[in-house]
Amino acid sequence: MASCMVKEQGFRSYRMYLAVITRAGSRHYEIRQSLPDKKGGRYHYRVLFDLGRDPGRYINHPTDDICYFSAKLEDSLAAHTRRDPTSLLEELLWDFLPREEKYRLERFRHRGRARVSPLSEQERAAIEKEVHLFDRRRLYYLRYGAVDQSKIFGLNVKLYRPLLNKCRDEREYYFMDMEKVLHYNELKTYVFAIFDLQRHFGELVSATMPEALNQNDIADYFIEDICRLNGDPLFWSKQSGEISLHHHLIRYIIMFFDHGYGRRSLFDDFTREFMGRHRAFQWPQKKPNVSSSDAASIFGTDWQSLSRMNKKELTRLYRQRAKDLHPDGGGEHEQFVELNAAYVSLMIRKK
Repeated sequence: MASCMVKEQGFRSYRMYLAVITRAGSRHYEIRQSLPDKKGGRYHYRVLFDLGRDPGRYINHPTDDICYFSAKLEDSLAAHTRRDPTSLLEELLWDFLPREEKYRLERFRHRGRARVSPLSEQERAAIEKEVHLFDRRRLYYLRYGAVDQSKIFGLNVKLYRPLLNKCRDEREYYFMDMEKVLHYNELKTYVFAIFDLQRHFGELVSATMPEALNQNDIADYFIEDICRLNGDPLFWSKQSGEISLHHHLIRYIIMFFDHGYGRRSLFDDFTREFMGRHRAFQWPQKKPNVSSSDAASIFGTDWQSLSRMNKKELTRLYRQRAKDLHPDGGGEHEQFVELNAAYVSLMIRKK
C-alpha cells in the first residue's frame, strides 16, 4: 500500500493512498484520501479515482524511454492537491510501473529526505488521543517481534507518527503493507501477541510460548476479543450498524485459523531477540586507506598543507579537483575514483 502526505501552502495536510479491495475473488483498486470530519475530529475517506481491476491501463508506455499517466487520472488528483500529480502517482502506483521506469526513478527516489523532527506538543497530544491500543500492539510486534506485550508503553512515541492524520481505512492498509514481511510460520503468533491473548492465562510460558497453552481456550478468547474490537467505537471512526465482521479484521481470522505456530528452536529465539535489540545494526563500512603521498599527489598539493586544512577547506579543494578530473570534463575515470577515495580517507582522519 502506497501512501502520500500532501503538505502544501494553502492546503491542509490530506493524505492520498491506494486501497485494494477484494471483490468476487478479484482485486479492485481505488485511490482514496483521508479527510477530517467537519468538526476537525475523526478522519474518514473519500474515493478520488476508481482504478478498477488493472491500474496499469492508466499508465502509458509507448517506448522504453517514455512513461506517463493518463490525463484523466492526473486531472482527478490535481483537483485535490497543488503538488505535481505525476510524482504522487509514481509513489501510489509504484508496483505497477514498468521495470525500466522503476530502475530510472529508483536512483532519485530516496534522495532529499527530510530529517525526522522532534514531536511537537500537538503531535504528542494527538497520538495520546487518536492511536488505539490495538495499533500500538501491532507496531510493537512489527518493530521488535515481541510476543510479550508487557513493555508496550516503552515504545518510542515517534513510531506512532505515521498513523496521524489517517482515517481508519488508511491505517489498516498501512498495517497490511507492514505485515507483508511476516513469515507464514509466525502469523498465528502475531495474532496471539497483538490481541494480547496472554493476559487470559497465568502460566509462565504464556508470554513467550503460546503453542504450549490450551489451544481451544486460546481460540475462544480470540473470538471474544476480535468481536469486541469489531464493535469498539473508539477503533472505528463510525459504526455502520453491520453485525458481520469488518472486512479489515477478516485477515486476522485467516492468520489465526489457517496457520500454525511453526517450529521454533533456540537459535530462532536468539536471532529474533538479537534483531529486536539491534534493528539499527549495520556492518561497519571498510575505511579507505590512502597513503599520504598518494593523497598529496591526487590533490596536487603537499601533504603538510592537506593535513592542516579543516573539513571546509578540504571540501573546497576536492570540488576544484573534481571539476578537473571528472570524465565529463576531459579527465580520466581512474584518477577521479582515486580522488574520491583520498577525500573520504582524509575526512575520516579529521573526525
